[in-house]
Amino acid sequence: MHASLLLKVTRGVALGSLLAASSVVARDKEAVSWAFRPLYRPVAPKVERENWIRDDLDRFILVKLEEKKILPNLDAERAVLLRRATFDLTGLPPTEKELEDFLRDPANDDQAFAKVVDRLLQSPRFGERWGRHWLDVVRYADSVGRTMNAAFPFARRYRDYVIDAFNKDKPYNRFIAEQLAGDLLPAATPQERSENTIATGMLTMASLDLSDGGELFRMDQVDDQIDVTTRAFFGLTVACARCHDHKTDAITQRDYYALAGIFYSSETWQGQRPKGDLGANGYVDVDALVRVPAAGTEVAANTSGKSGVASSSSSGSDDSSMMDMQMNNGRYPVFYRFDPARAMGLAEGEPQDCPLAIKGDAYNRGEAPKRGELQIPMLPPLPVIPEKASGRLELAKWISTPNHPLTSRVMVNRIWQHLFGRGIVRSVDDFGRTGEEPTHPELLDHLAVRFVENSWSVKQMIRSIMLSRTYRLSSKGDAAKEELDGGNDYFWRMNLRRLEMEAIRDSMFFVAGELKFERPEGTQVAGYGGKGKEARLRSLTPDDEPCRTVYLPVLRSLLTPMHETFDFPDPSQIKGQREVTTVAPQALFFLNGELSASLARAAAERLLEEEHKDDAARVQVAYIRVLGRKPDVAEVTAARDMMKALDASLGSARWAILIQALMSSAEFRYLL
Repeated sequence: MHASLLLKVTRGVALGSLLAASSVVARDKEAVSWAFRPLYRPVAPKVERENWIRDDLDRFILVKLEEKKILPNLDAERAVLLRRATFDLTGLPPTEKELEDFLRDPANDDQAFAKVVDRLLQSPRFGERWGRHWLDVVRYADSVGRTMNAAFPFARRYRDYVIDAFNKDKPYNRFIAEQLAGDLLPAATPQERSENTIATGMLTMASLDLSDGGELFRMDQVDDQIDVTTRAFFGLTVACARCHDHKTDAITQRDYYALAGIFYSSETWQGQRPKGDLGANGYVDVDALVRVPAAGTEVAANTSGKSGVASSSSSGSDDSSMMDMQMNNGRYPVFYRFDPARAMGLAEGEPQDCPLAIKGDAYNRGEAPKRGELQIPMLPPLPVIPEKASGRLELAKWISTPNHPLTSRVMVNRIWQHLFGRGIVRSVDDFGRTGEEPTHPELLDHLAVRFVENSWSVKQMIRSIMLSRTYRLSSKGDAAKEELDGGNDYFWRMNLRRLEMEAIRDSMFFVAGELKFERPEGTQVAGYGGKGKEARLRSLTPDDEPCRTVYLPVLRSLLTPMHETFDFPDPSQIKGQREVTTVAPQALFFLNGELSASLARAAAERLLEEEHKDDAARVQVAYIRVLGRKPDVAEVTAARDMMKALDASLGSARWAILIQALMSSAEFRYLL
């Protein structure tokens, strides 16, 4: 079986020999976009200030700063650095004990901070934080959106798979293979088979119009799968070539349909069924309109990787869990069963090449390029696809091969962006000609080569970057330096970064002592959604649910006001970097919002229930919990004066006012 083609984790293999093995060479390198050029190991540059270096990556930063005659900032203070690292790795603030331990650690700064980073990387909160970053990229959602907005009751299994993958530090090349072809990989246990197949849920999250049917629906689904695969893993907008050759990149319409055939030969199980016949995509001809189980009904099938006929196993007769759908002879769209779990995912279908759609018309077809026969300059060729295979396994191997020039570059750039607020390539989802060129191309390749040589370990890459001198710099501005580099293109300081919506919300619950860390069991969206039933879906997104925000349902077109206010991305879109806006509703949320007021009250009651020496000690604890630092003398005095000015009969409400004021500050919302 062709499962043997799975790319195994490369350990101890010299990357240079792998890169040299590529048979694709450009005749005119200047005519090829920088991103397509072969990876190489740049020589670490010499610098004047050798004692400043903490990691080789610092050399690539410092050499440019020295050329521009810009001195980098001093290191951030320990309290600032601890808060920065704790949010970056867990999405939560440090505790009082963690701050005290770090401030009192007698080890030098390098050793003390390394202990902090290692501890945080082992926290289960790490996967919740970094898994959410990936979910942005793959447009994760718990409903389909569009006119029907039917629920995806088992999307959460893919979400949980992603969180667990980051916590386990699953090698990134294996992570790629599982999401593209997990159902085709060998598995030693039923649990491993379940996990592998759940991973293919990445390819099922499309926001499609369920009122469409037939070939148009099928091709829209394939288009989404091409788009998420190519943009997520190698930063190219290949989907732009659906109707014509790409306008700016060397991607032809033939290349698009050579990829399309791979997904065209696969069956996609989302749990929702469009109107009309999908023929070879697993649905039979329509000859009756009946009532069949909709979202929330368990439908079981074999896990052999082949399509099958399923029967419903509804646990109730509530009509609200049913949708009008068309079927024939008891055949339903199938969820593959992993006893006792169900999931969205892919299976092998009938292998067939996909004919070109003339001018994008799904019903006006031309010739059919062979699956996988891409002719993109400078990229290595795909492995030959067996006649009876879809080609997803070969596609996964091709993307995750060490000599692919884009895969490792794109991922290390995503990691850098999450730690510095912007990527070395600012256009994190577009490495083509319409994207931006890297500010530090040698640094990008240095990191990409290290990433592959370290067995594609995401945690190791994060650790190396965070222990660098560059990451540890203060974010303080300097007028003279800003004259030379106002945009901080050369990283002479750390960028100020606003916390994402999830980190803000989780921190407020954390400060109040009410955040629950247990992963919720089951799904909240089963039996909800569908045409005319969005009101029921709306009820599933309460702001006051005390679990981590990553576990709340993400409903297309029905985001909560807080999600929208703090720039949560449109879950129908691939979004490697979120927008950051400053608008009046953000201030009003903290000053007048019921959630911020109720959590401030809870935090105040928690503070008063604890044993503290006096009000000055309580002020100190409040500052540490909300801002991650101790207050100075003036701040303690101001807080105590405010308490005296307020009516003593207010009791804990006085402390709630103080805590709500601290939560409303820019310092709470930003990482320094």
